[in-house]
Amino acid sequence: MPLTTVCGIVGALAISAFPLTSGFVSKSMISQAAADETMLWVWFLLAAASAGVFLHAGIKFPWFVFFQKDSGLRPADPPRNMQVAMVMFAFLCIAFGVYPAPLYAILPFPVEYVPYTADHVVTQLQLLLFAGLAFFVLLPLMRRTETISLDTDWLYRRVTPAVARGLERTWMTLLRTARTGIQSLWQMSSLRRNIDELFTRPYVTRATIGNFVLLTTLVLLSYLVLSLF
Repeated sequence: MPLTTVCGIVGALAISAFPLTSGFVSKSMISQAAADETMLWVWFLLAAASAGVFLHAGIKFPWFVFFQKDSGLRPADPPRNMQVAMVMFAFLCIAFGVYPAPLYAILPFPVEYVPYTADHVVTQLQLLLFAGLAFFVLLPLMRRTETISLDTDWLYRRVTPAVARGLERTWMTLLRTARTGIQSLWQMSSLRRNIDELFTRPYVTRATIGNFVLLTTLVLLSYLVLSLF
């Protein structure tokens, strides 16, 4: 993917505010405006962000994607329409960096800014080169690992299972407590003793002739009542 590599590097350098790219012009305008307004902390934050972007996008992206290790794969460049889009935007990144007048023309206010001064170019190159040096010094600590980077999915990957497990433990504790309490009440209740006595004591029938006579009379009366209807 030679064309993709070249266009990707151009885009990475542009977003890192490397000289002769559009990012150098646009970011230097913002940094200079912060300096002119004596916003020292804003200027320092912008400088740190510029170094961080160069570390992540300007070096880390092309290094790990295109140059770190030969995997043996030789993929082809993407389809023609995607190649045209990449070349067009890579060209604009360099064109606005070399000749920023068209960029100034579309801004809402007149701009008379000169980005390519010796002081500004040297300062930016020092910042980027030392950031690049830090990258290669700390390269052993930046080895790629197979991990899951959690973002908003942290809520359902970590929080939701933890809440579900907590609710489950709470519910089981309540069930065990309720079961223990019910068993304790049952053991102490008089109803249990009465039922136990009913089913455990010997059952002795004491049927008498009077009981049979009464039962027979009730059956006959029931038959007579039913026969009337």
